[in-house]
Amino acid sequence: MNIISGVLRDERGSLSAARTFLFASLVFTAAIIAADSLLWATVPNAAYALLGTIFTGLLAWTAGPRIAQYLGPQIGAVTSGIAQAVKSPKRPDLLDSSPNFKEHDEK
Repeated sequence: MNIISGVLRDERGSLSAARTFLFASLVFTAAIIAADSLLWATVPNAAYALLGTIFTGLLAWTAGPRIAQYLGPQIGAVTSGIAQAVKSPKRPDLLDSSPNFKEHDEK
């Protein structure tokens, strides 16, 4: 039980609601799949789709802040680069649609 307690706690050591709900959702889904395959075989596909949606939401809640912590600066750098390129795009002196353009004018 000590391993599960460690999984359910966040980096500061306090019990994480997101991890607890995610773990409970996974255990419930595993129980439904086992019971469906061994006993009933009548659980509709829509129920599995709903469980998958709930799992995805809980996973985003659990991992979202950490993902944003690492991806946020990269996304900011990309958008900054795009903004700088839009502000001052460099236009070539001679366009290839110009009548003065020759075959060997490309640089």
